[in-house]
Amino acid sequence: MSTAARTAASRARPQGRRPREEYEATPWAVAIGCGILGGICALLAFPPYDLWMLLPVGIALLCGGLLVRSAWLAGLVSLLWGLAFFIPLTEWASTYAGSAPWLALGAFEALYIVLFGLAARAVMVRRGLCVSSALVVSALWVGVETLRGSAPWGGLTWGASGFALSDSPLVHLAPWIGMAGLALVAALLAQLLLLGALALLGRRHRGLTGFSGVWPFAIAVAAVLATVVVPHPLNRAPADRPSMTVAAVQGSMGEIDPVSYTMPDDVFDNHLTASRTAVDQATADGTDLDLVVWPEDSTGYDPRQDPYLSSLLTSLARDADAPVLVGTQVPVGESERLNQSVLITPEGETPYAYSKRHPVPFGEYIPMRDVFSRLSDKVDLVSRDMIAGEEIGTMDLAELGQGEGTAGLLICFEIAYEGLVQDVVDDGAEVIVVQSNNALFGDSDEAIQQLAQARVMAVLSGRSVVHVSTVGHSAIYSPEGRQIDFVDHWEQGTMVADVPLRTGTTPAVAAGPWIAIGISALGVAGLLGALTSGRRALARPAARR
Repeated sequence: MSTAARTAASRARPQGRRPREEYEATPWAVAIGCGILGGICALLAFPPYDLWMLLPVGIALLCGGLLVRSAWLAGLVSLLWGLAFFIPLTEWASTYAGSAPWLALGAFEALYIVLFGLAARAVMVRRGLCVSSALVVSALWVGVETLRGSAPWGGLTWGASGFALSDSPLVHLAPWIGMAGLALVAALLAQLLLLGALALLGRRHRGLTGFSGVWPFAIAVAAVLATVVVPHPLNRAPADRPSMTVAAVQGSMGEIDPVSYTMPDDVFDNHLTASRTAVDQATADGTDLDLVVWPEDSTGYDPRQDPYLSSLLTSLARDADAPVLVGTQVPVGESERLNQSVLITPEGETPYAYSKRHPVPFGEYIPMRDVFSRLSDKVDLVSRDMIAGEEIGTMDLAELGQGEGTAGLLICFEIAYEGLVQDVVDDGAEVIVVQSNNALFGDSDEAIQQLAQARVMAVLSGRSVVHVSTVGHSAIYSPEGRQIDFVDHWEQGTMVADVPLRTGTTPAVAAGPWIAIGISALGVAGLLGALTSGRRALARPAARR
């Protein structure tokens, strides 16, 4: 376009209207490459790779791949990103469900990325790449991630942005802004990287161009470094009770039968042996235990229905002079069951039981069983559907006459749901105990990914987290995310530690779901505003250089 033509166009533009933000469309081959490479970068941000800094890079590549002229191509780019991320991330699902359900899960989760991609492209194409559009696109990332973690069937939070940040300084923001805030920060960093890259590559016609693109990179680095000194919210320990001495037992066991998926016979004996070793050592060291914790599904049978198991656990509790919290399955009728944590006292009583509130669809129960049974015979492996408990798992030991301290109880995947963590803290939990059984997932990365979730939730909630598994990984985290003790995968061991107790409420917990709701609403409002605009930010083909 000639200088005279540009001047005429400028004069024709209504006064007060910002000049159109033009940028070059991404070539289709490059866009597809951005989708695949971006998904791989996001995957590498999560355990076991822990290259957390690649998460913003992955999101930035996705957004760069969306700057194309065709919405269909943008949808394909988003789908490829989602497949490259979710399929290898959830590989653990194939261990018990088989390849077809695992691939179906990854493809279904990838559809959420398609939803984000189409919405984000609409904003960037219509509004251009500016501060407001960067904020709206980042809010849309949060909104879609929140939706993915909520629906259908309670959602799946695996792969949430915040869980990639467990080893990063950004996790210091968790108690202030929650999981939604962490996702927003990751997406905003991605937008800065995108702005800088487009400027340095000469793909922008207005705004930041050329070497001025180094400024977004500098701002992104400075923002990350600033989080190193972010303080934790004030969070006091209970008066005269700064800690609780817990023995968390990882007894380990043989491999689960790949056909029936029943627990091996040695699971109870292994945990009993490891527990007695720990109790003997504690007695020799003069350590007074407050609570002994076994993992999910660690008894094989419900000890309340088996006098022999009950007598062994009662004897253990008596020797430890502390109650023992075990995990077991409880049949309900002919076709249902509960996943429970049961407290056994030195007197042989069971005064408290918590039933898992968020069973895992297709793993612990089959939704729409009649429909899915026609698609795969794997659904028959879940012969009894797990039903959800109704009460929040807060176990007040003083109220039960078993010492002092209130523990919030979560079972396995429940630690990945911020709302469940907030519930137990709001209900008075001073420490969070997570009982898990990762044996179903073999040697996959599921266990170490879940441990990262436990660390993030410890920091977010301001509570220590005692995360104990049948086969590992198991760990205890302080309210600041410091690892107090650890037992590796497929090892037998016991973590005995003075676990810090806290009573304060972090801003993230106090806000509840409203941080996610507020950010998501901003994204939706920005998207609706963009859809009403007739402007376009993509440079016309004739204007390409």
